Amino acid sequence: MDPARCLNHLPSTSGDLPPGARAFATDTDHYDFRSRRCVKDLTLRAVRGAGGEEMEVEFQHNGWKHDQDLLIRYVGVSGFVIDPVDEGRGTDLGAVILD
Repeated sequence: MDPARCLNHLPSTSGDLPPGARAFATDTDHYDFRSRRCVKDLTLRAVRGAGGEEMEVEFQHNGWKHDQDLLIRYVGVSGFVIDPVDEGRGTDLGAVILD
């Protein structure tokens, strides 16, 4: 549950990201557990447009930590796979964790 490893690796990879993704990934509030903008504990609500070149992934806030949902839009999608560790979960992938 410590984002330090990701944050240490981010400077070497962020330049390869599109501008919007780079701004999102390098926003330190997303990794600060005390921030309302932290992505930890958001839950996957919907995936729209899977199989197309444009898609949206919507995450629902949990109410006790966040006050807004998160919507991420992707353009130029060439593939999309959900591979849950626990096959018995079905479509419930659980909350976002940082590790």
